[in-house]
Amino acid sequence: MVAIDNTFLALMLNPRARAPQDPSTKRPVDRVGDRSEKLLEDLDSDSERIILPTPVLSEFLIFVGPDGQAYLERLSGMKNILIKHFDAVAAIELAALEIEDRQKIGKRGGSASPWAKLRFDRQIVAISKTSGATRIYSDDEDVMKFAARIGIQVVPTWELPLPAAKQIDIDYK
Repeated sequence: MVAIDNTFLALMLNPRARAPQDPSTKRPVDRVGDRSEKLLEDLDSDSERIILPTPVLSEFLIFVGPDGQAYLERLSGMKNILIKHFDAVAAIELAALEIEDRQKIGKRGGSASPWAKLRFDRQIVAISKTSGATRIYSDDEDVMKFAARIGIQVVPTWELPLPAAKQIDIDYK
């Protein structure tokens, strides 16, 4: 199983969504629609389930505003999407991880982000872990740091592979 964040949810539901910035080039990620489409095709061909943590869903619904109901209907028709809640198991996991972080690297875990954002990001990672995700697709630096510390691979959009070039048959008659 894999998990996604808000950026990937937006790209999944709207391939023309605004491309995030690649930190190495300081420019929008090249062909982000093609990359996200290939990711979805690969996940589908591998019969991979996609965890959608409820904090991600909330963030996305706030972003799309009045169009939220249409997106919810679309999500409900996607059989490979599993909406997962921040439940008691995730809360216990998050508490244990945060206690460990506080002992090793401090309360904020090396982040300079506002406390509310940090809590949100940690909930996303805890939900992903307790739901069995081995990989999270995210561009968020705090999600990347927290997930890496607990052994979950994080893949940002700029590391998604491009689809193979399509062969075009040209008849020269």
